[in-house]
Amino acid sequence: MPGRVTLAPGVMEHARAQPSGLPCPESQQVSPLDERLYAELMEPRRLVWRARAARPAQGELKTVYALRRAEALGRPYVAKLAKCSRRGTRVKCGCRGWRGVRLHTCRQHLLCAECQRARARRMGARIRSGLEAALAARPGEMLVLVTLTLRHSGDVAVDRERLAEGWRRFTRAFWKEYGKFPYVGVWEVTAGSDGHGHVHMHVAVVWPWRDWSDVREMWLASCPWSERITFVARRRDGRPSDAKSAANYLGKYLSKGLQTDDFSKELRTRVIAGTYNSRWVFSSRRFWILFVPACQRCHCQVVAAQYRFRGEPWHPPVECERGPPQLSLEFPERWGLHR
Repeated sequence: MPGRVTLAPGVMEHARAQPSGLPCPESQQVSPLDERLYAELMEPRRLVWRARAARPAQGELKTVYALRRAEALGRPYVAKLAKCSRRGTRVKCGCRGWRGVRLHTCRQHLLCAECQRARARRMGARIRSGLEAALAARPGEMLVLVTLTLRHSGDVAVDRERLAEGWRRFTRAFWKEYGKFPYVGVWEVTAGSDGHGHVHMHVAVVWPWRDWSDVREMWLASCPWSERITFVARRRDGRPSDAKSAANYLGKYLSKGLQTDDFSKELRTRVIAGTYNSRWVFSSRRFWILFVPACQRCHCQVVAAQYRFRGEPWHPPVECERGPPQLSLEFPERWGLHR
């Protein structure tokens, strides 16, 4: 119907307005970042990928990959958020006739609320399983939550690199003195009272009792920019920390993003650009437990429904009664089923 306005989801019916006539696309969204500053900060990375694409002595696949990376770095950040959960992959399991969809998310967990919640649930469960395995393999040792901070320079990228380098030095010094230990940690960025961004590390470690003063001196010697180190070995109810409480504690920081009002657009942009292509969850070697997506009803592996695979058929566990899929496959990580 001419003159009719289509409202976006979540807009109240009584808030209808007539078109303004301006050349504005219907899909336009307000970006949470300063797109001009974001393009300036990402320009050096884009030039690096363009230079890699211009190398003569490399294959066609590497050249195309470098060009795609350079092209992606030149797009507005809001375009990534707009594509979240728009497409997906049809999947199936051993349940006869069942078909599901695994949506392709944007994986921008710092600014996408949907990806934040899904990532916090997924990584929280994996952290718990890894801590349970570490505690079972090292009986008699304790689970300690460690919080690390440093004197902030005003540059989130610089502070993060300093804190990461201090942690690497600390682990090497600790391993040399006491031996290796399993750990898992997450990063956190807060706006801070000055609005310049403050970086923190929250780490769950498994080790025997140690004198906190000795560990503190070792940390301050490893990270000269640090202010303090905090240890928490018991929960609020006085009981020792366990895998569940530690996973919930770390999962709380995984569910935090940059959407709050104390983050300005400039600070959000600098955090996103300064932490580009970097990990927000880190761990020791062999910490993670292999995760295989399985149906809770038939206990069969969940696989892509429309992907053809020529290989050996997959045999289901004994407790499965409804039969497995016709063929199983090793699906790429980009489908999102590993996480």
